[in-house]
Amino acid sequence: MRIRIGDLLVKAGVITELQLKAALAEQHQWGGQLGDILVRMEFLTEEVLVRALSKQTGIARADLSGDGDKSALATVPADTAEEFGVVPVGLKDQGRTLVVAMSDPLNISATDHLVSLTGGRKIETQLAGASAIRNAISRWYRGEELLGDEQTDGMKIVNNAGNTVVDMSSARKPSPAKAKSTAAPTAPARQSAVEVLRGVEETQRRSVAALKAMVELLIEKGVFSRDEYLARVKR
Repeated sequence: MRIRIGDLLVKAGVITELQLKAALAEQHQWGGQLGDILVRMEFLTEEVLVRALSKQTGIARADLSGDGDKSALATVPADTAEEFGVVPVGLKDQGRTLVVAMSDPLNISATDHLVSLTGGRKIETQLAGASAIRNAISRWYRGEELLGDEQTDGMKIVNNAGNTVVDMSSARKPSPAKAKSTAAPTAPARQSAVEVLRGVEETQRRSVAALKAMVELLIEKGVFSRDEYLARVKR
């Protein structure tokens, strides 16, 4: 029987049963990984999530700093890494074992796919947050870095030289000083369609996550039933 991440987090005491139910409802409606949803709904931070899962499962935390292992990266294409939310971090046992970072190391279907993809290599999993993995994929495969901007709920992509190539930060009203600026406009940013769409999707999900959590709480408290809520939504 597959161990469920939500149950592990409740057991660790970092989320409540009610928060888990709200996140599962969000997952049922929109899809996505449960851990990512819990972080997006601000029930816990990614750091707390990874630390709790590592303690509960005994799985080591991945070190995604540095430039990445080119030999390991060559075993898994970038699109596959993005699809399964994994990133190779190294090879062991004379190349017979591939070490990968995953936000859900209990995802058997992902590890089985990697075994097949890499010619039967043994897969050793390590833990990392979903955003840390996305950042590592961008840095190690494309030479770009995703920078989460908590104050603007946006995201930037910078290259190895530190230059911003995509800025998806939420729009802010310019200050009077900036509004009067006569500085020359910056060069058009190079945009990755996949990353732009992911940023838009992330913003949309964040905007409804809090409302959905509130609805789940109200249903749980008996203020109204789920059928009543769905009937009202369908009007």
